[in-house]
Amino acid sequence: MTHHVTFVSPQAFRGQTLHYTDAYLTPFGPAFIAARDRDIVFWGFCSKVEAGVLRDALKQKWHNANWQVASEAVGALAENARAASARLALAGTPFQHSVWQKLLDIPKGHVMSYKGLADELNSAPRAIGRALGANPISLLVPCHRVLAADKALNGYRWGLEIKARILAAEDAIFRRA
Repeated sequence: MTHHVTFVSPQAFRGQTLHYTDAYLTPFGPAFIAARDRDIVFWGFCSKVEAGVLRDALKQKWHNANWQVASEAVGALAENARAASARLALAGTPFQHSVWQKLLDIPKGHVMSYKGLADELNSAPRAIGRALGANPISLLVPCHRVLAADKALNGYRWGLEIKARILAAEDAIFRRA
């Protein structure tokens, strides 16, 4: 599925109103999702208790954006995004944007290694790992499809169990470390 992606600077949400839900349930775990108008800007897996800390960190990172709970509206955007093309606004650096674009090119059910991704971008695996960790829209920008060279699970901001569940649902071949 191809999403409509807009790459924006880290300051793009300064002073804007972001709507969120901290209770969106997926087959992989509960998620915190934020949107600006019809654009999804963040999707992370965490409990409702952890969501407040995450929202506060994002508020600082995104220069004190205004946050309003809108569980039904954001939940509807998330449901649509899981079934059809969605609008995504990815806030990051130009290097992060290049990494995230490559992630969008990895087909469902396929995986890639950190080294393979680094080679394609003429970069280093650690730099790729940092960019993956900064991916603001987990699941839809599929950083879960990047594995160790031997296809072992490693590194996922939201936990290896969630990464394994997503990959299994996509019928991807991987091995547990």
